[in-house]
Amino acid sequence: MKGTYDIYIQGFDYGCSVSYVLVSLEKEIDVVLKENLKVIETRQMADMTKPDFPIVVNSCERYIEDVYLCNDKGEKVDDSSSYVLIKLRCSPSEGNPLIFDMHTQYNTYSKPYTLKITYLDEWCIEENYHHRYTCADTFTLDSYTYEDVAYHYAYYKPLQDSKSLIVWLHGLGEGGLVDTDPYICVLANKVTALISDKFQSMFGGVHVLVPQCPTYWMDDDGKGSNFFGGKIQGKRYSYYTSSLHALIEDYKVKHHIENVIICGCSNGGYMTLLMGMEYSDEYKAIVPICEAMPDCYISDDDILNIKDLPMYFVYSLDDDVVDPLLHEIPTIVRLRKIGARDLHVSTSEHVIDTSGQYFDENQKPYQYMGHWSWIYFDNNECLSEDHLKAWEFMASRMLR
Repeated sequence: MKGTYDIYIQGFDYGCSVSYVLVSLEKEIDVVLKENLKVIETRQMADMTKPDFPIVVNSCERYIEDVYLCNDKGEKVDDSSSYVLIKLRCSPSEGNPLIFDMHTQYNTYSKPYTLKITYLDEWCIEENYHHRYTCADTFTLDSYTYEDVAYHYAYYKPLQDSKSLIVWLHGLGEGGLVDTDPYICVLANKVTALISDKFQSMFGGVHVLVPQCPTYWMDDDGKGSNFFGGKIQGKRYSYYTSSLHALIEDYKVKHHIENVIICGCSNGGYMTLLMGMEYSDEYKAIVPICEAMPDCYISDDDILNIKDLPMYFVYSLDDDVVDPLLHEIPTIVRLRKIGARDLHVSTSEHVIDTSGQYFDENQKPYQYMGHWSWIYFDNNECLSEDHLKAWEFMASRMLR
């Protein structure tokens, strides 16, 4: 029996995975049994066992959690059907349809990404998926050009009228122009948390804008010239400052926005802080997460300029990508020294899975890289020294 399939990509704390597969058969069937079904995934990945981290194509069997007959929307049915929904197990080590290249430091869609789906000897399913659906599809894609910079971006417009906007600035891995799109920016850091019922209700509805940088936010010439040896030699200047500001202003005009908060992680945390220093009187607050702005490049005038800007820093002490001793910690000390009144800081010793779903080989909660402190932000688990959560901080400052 011939058939095709579609995939659904779901966002998780660790990134994203293909969690559901909708198979469309040429004829209706009466029953489907999990023990007769097999799914082999083939995708690109970086070979971390070799010093140059080459990109290889790897195949593995995906664990099937559930399977049932359904309609064309994936809803379970009791009658016969030509549609079958397969639920796959997802974890930090399986199911990612993206490939992170250690040389470019970008996430791109894996090519190939295929599933070989067999049911005893009865099915003949095409190995390439027909459609790709994601949890980010609620966002709309658009583009904007300012001078020589062309942006692609995703945005969410709430059902109710809102004059408020959250701008999310992605990390290094979500930039670029090849085999990528702004949905990757939404999926890789679970930006869908910002359109959840809980988050949206706190603001009474809020727009979310997710620009995708053509290279990376810390790029000082738009050509990536300060990225070499696997590191970015970032300073206090970004090639994208003016164009990003123009994009935000364009969105504000189109959607009648009055209040803006900027937040972002890593490279995006760098840009969040930079935008705050450049346009401190235009934003209700900024939320830099594991930010990559070296304190040594921040002048005393910069510190003075953001002293009265509401700020909420998030980082983990064991961040070995962006050392807090060279970034957040000295900057926060300087801000407090000159009397920054609305400054809040959430720190953690490590970034540990709090979902209860993922464990290491010793059955302890899975520990992520220390750099991944955005996970706590996405789950509203950041708590400052004065017992203020990040989302509550953002909502209260936006609505002032």
